Amino acid sequence: MNDDPNLRSRLERIASSAGDPPERGLERVAARRHRRLRRRRGAVAAAAVLAVVAVGVPLIEQGLDDDRESVTASDTGRPSRTPPEVPNEVVVRCEPTGIVVPVASVRPQNDGLNIRVVNSLLVTTRLQVTADGWDSGDIEVPAGEHRVEQPVPPGEVRIGCEIGGEMQRRVIELVDPAGYYIEPALDCEKAAAVRLGPLPVDPAEQSMIRATRSALAPSLVGSSDDYAIEAPRGYPTQSVDAATVDPRVQVSRDDEVVAFAEVRGEGDVPEPPWTTVDAEVCDHVVDDAATGDTTSTSDPADAPEGAPSDAATSDGSGGGSAGSVPPA
Repeated sequence: MNDDPNLRSRLERIASSAGDPPERGLERVAARRHRRLRRRRGAVAAAAVLAVVAVGVPLIEQGLDDDRESVTASDTGRPSRTPPEVPNEVVVRCEPTGIVVPVASVRPQNDGLNIRVVNSLLVTTRLQVTADGWDSGDIEVPAGEHRVEQPVPPGEVRIGCEIGGEMQRRVIELVDPAGYYIEPALDCEKAAAVRLGPLPVDPAEQSMIRATRSALAPSLVGSSDDYAIEAPRGYPTQSVDAATVDPRVQVSRDDEVVAFAEVRGEGDVPEPPWTTVDAEVCDHVVDDAATGDTTSTSDPADAPEGAPSDAATSDGSGGGSAGSVPPA
């Protein structure tokens, strides 16, 4: 190693001029670098937010426009496509100038066709209701307003009012969307039914139910109390007393319809007092020993069909007059 004293002194001067390492200077350099990195990250985040806003604003505006359009469309009062409801009562006006029926179709209620008759003739007139398989006969209607219930099967119905000696008629359609009406039928086959009658009612009865029970009791098996007698099934609550030219009742046993009975008055009129009964009966309830010669095989073409009626709400005395409208 060179032992030159000059070299040693020069090296010492260089070392003393250099001093300690620049620790604080390095810290400032790292801080500046960190600040630059944060500024870059902040700029990137701001750009991303601006991009989201730029895309979202048109979508929000479009949604608001759609809402405004839907509100505008609903405010136009677009006509409803729902058809008007068919009334469940038909008003028949019997006026001096003629009959007025303001509707073309009507719904039945659970007791059948409901008719509000307004008789402005100042005298009693006659009302008639006919349909396929139904005939009310003449129903007397005094002056004023009256209700008439008719267990008419659904379909075309003709309603007539006598004005000036002439029966004026109008046709309406009876529609049954609720399915109230059930076609009357025996719960046995036609071939398994027999005809009984005419069977006497002695003494004569004002009630169809009592007349039928009296006439049929000797010809049926079991006790008379085993049988329920009511209006033929048709509408759920129709009356046994509904005016008709063919007054009939239904006979049931153990919830099965086993007979239909047609009752007649003296001279074969459809009015009380009831004096005879003709019946179509399921043969399994017929007491053969008691019937004698009063039974015959039922001909399906001639067998009486159950009149469209419902559960009896009275004693079944029959009659053909209109009921007055109760005061409001």
